[in-house]
Amino acid sequence: MSTVKLAPQVTLTRLTYGGAVLMNGVNLAIAECDEAQTVAIDELLAGGVLEGQLAQVLIAAGWVVMSDAG
Repeated sequence: MSTVKLAPQVTLTRLTYGGAVLMNGVNLAIAECDEAQTVAIDELLAGGVLEGQLAQVLIAAGWVVMSDAG
């Protein structure tokens, strides 16, 4: 079974207003997420479905990676 996790170089920092910031430590890319996007990311990382535009964008952009559980 495949799961999704943050890419090794990516950190997720939650903001006090409910949003979050993703940062890539290698290329210093930053993505600010609003509260709804942060909830969707939390659900995705908790083993949620990989369907939906946000999940596909995060995977394609390298913010998250597929990981084989086992």
